[in-house]
Amino acid sequence: MTDYSHLDPKTQAWLELPDLERANRMLVDRFITHERLQPIMDHIDFLRFSPPKSRASGLVVSGLPGSGKTMIARAIERRYPPIAAEGSKAASLPVLTIEMTGAREARALYDRILTELGVPDPKRYVGSDRERMVLKLCRAANLRLLVVDEIQDILTSTARQQRIALDTIKFLMNQLSMPVLALGTAQAPDAMQVDEHLNARFTYRSLPVWKQDTYLVNFLDALERVLPLKQPSQLSSLPITTALLRLSDGVLDPMMRLITYAAAHAVESGTEQITPQLLERARVEMPTAAVRLARERANEPAKAA
Repeated sequence: MTDYSHLDPKTQAWLELPDLERANRMLVDRFITHERLQPIMDHIDFLRFSPPKSRASGLVVSGLPGSGKTMIARAIERRYPPIAAEGSKAASLPVLTIEMTGAREARALYDRILTELGVPDPKRYVGSDRERMVLKLCRAANLRLLVVDEIQDILTSTARQQRIALDTIKFLMNQLSMPVLALGTAQAPDAMQVDEHLNARFTYRSLPVWKQDTYLVNFLDALERVLPLKQPSQLSSLPITTALLRLSDGVLDPMMRLITYAAAHAVESGTEQITPQLLERARVEMPTAAVRLARERANEPAKAA
């Protein structure tokens, strides 16, 4: 009997899939709560479940582009999905996410919140009516955490627009007694410090750039257990970690892309394990599984090379 003990039991079941489907499965997003991320996730849980406070607090998580900030937002949405109405209990939306990109006025922030709350044509509300509608619907949805992505984009606007955007965030925190999770690049703390009173309410944490250490080893060991390859890759071995860090500069998104592309290549080539050579290949060549599977499902003959 073949030993697949290098994989989690659930991942072992995926080995029964046809190779094309298994290669394609390598490309799905994966969120690994590693040791450096766990304190941040614990802090977010604390904000989510703390009793409402008149002076709500917040958390700013910053990092290089591609360091995993947006993945955190998606993970939080999956962890706290909308709750359907049941009996006399109304539906609720524990977490709502908006982006700051291009939002230079309060109305843009409010429109984005209303859109996420499912309001058709939110622009039909103007002035104080828009503000009242946001507060009313957020309370009705029992919103307990507002996630603001790309918070550093506040800095691309005028000083007046910066004050308006931050005043709007502070107003929502005050009126709804609701904490805020702000995500952004290394400039995110600078954006929040425009308003010293709001800045005092926030704690600041940063996402790491990976390097050769036990944190990287433990992260890669955990990741390998959810990649359905038939042979151990020993992702945490020195040859592979050296190649990964060199090719990705230690940034999470390119590192994950290299690993998942290499894993798909490993299935397509029949090697069934990630090697430094496949990581090099993954840097310049995308796997073909997704396209081939789509054609197969559509019964479309592949074009001649």
